[in-house]
This record gives sequence, structure tokens and C-alpha cells, in this order.
Amino acid sequence: MYGMTPLEIQKQVFSKTLKGYSVDEVRGYLHLVAEELERLLRDVDRLSRENTRIFEEIAENSERERILKDTLLSAQKVSEEVRANARKEAELIVKDAELISERVIGHAMGRVGDLERSIQELKIERKAARNKLQATLATFQQLVMLDAEEEANELPITQLYRKTSESV
Repeated sequence: MYGMTPLEIQKQVFSKTLKGYSVDEVRGYLHLVAEELERLLRDVDRLSRENTRIFEEIAENSERERILKDTLLSAQKVSEEVRANARKEAELIVKDAELISERVIGHAMGRVGDLERSIQELKIERKAARNKLQATLATFQQLVMLDAEEEANELPITQLYRKTSESV
């Protein structure tokens, strides 16, 4: 009965016997069976199409899932590469900064040395200037003392006049 169509069921002819079934009942039943078979075949066809559509959707979803997995793996690889590159770049930046800081510190230390030498030279010049000033002051002080002695030993002008006139 599986390979039969509803039309074949409806057109089926049975031989007539004396004590057989009622032809109208058999024809009515065959008609009902044919309609039921037709309904079932439509359902099978509809379910078959729906099944095909669902399998296509599953295949599409599987393909999307594969693409998403591939995309996620690619993104993860790119992320790891970016992270590794950033780490390398950061290390280079730190090394460059260390080199620059060493150069700056070296330059600063050289400058400090230059300044310390300059300070020492200025201290020596200050000491020499102070000694020279003290010597000059000592010389002026001696001059002032000599002047004061001379002034004390000076005779008034009237006495000088008398001395010159007595010697003449």
C-alpha cells in the first residue's frame, strides 16, 4: 500500500461475489482511505520540504559557527601578536629611556664636575683677592701710621721759620 497513489486507490475495482461486501461501502471507504492517504502524502511532502529547509539552516549555521570559530581564533592570534609587539615596543622604549637617562646623568655629572672645578677656582681667586686686599690694607695702615708719626714729629710752621732763620 506504500507505493500506491490516492487515485489508484479510488480507481481500484474489486470482483463481485455473491456474499461480498457492499460496493458503495467499499467505494466510500476507499474514498476515505484515498483522502487520508492524500492528506498524509501532502504532510510527508510538507515535512520533507521543512526537513530539507531545516537541514539547510543547520548547514548554514554550522558554516557560520565554523566561520565564527575561525574569526575568533584569528582575533585571538592577532590579539596575542599585538600584545607581544606592544611588549617588545615597551621594552625598546624602556631601554631607550635608560640609555637616554644614562647619557643625561653622565652629562649632568660632567657638568657638576665642571661646576665644582669652577667653584674651587673662584675660591682660590677669592682667597687671592682677600690676601691682596689684606696686604693693601696693611700697606695703607702702615702709611697711615707713618703719616701719624710724621705729623706728631712735625714742628709748627713758626718753629720751622725760626730754625731756618737761625741757620742762616
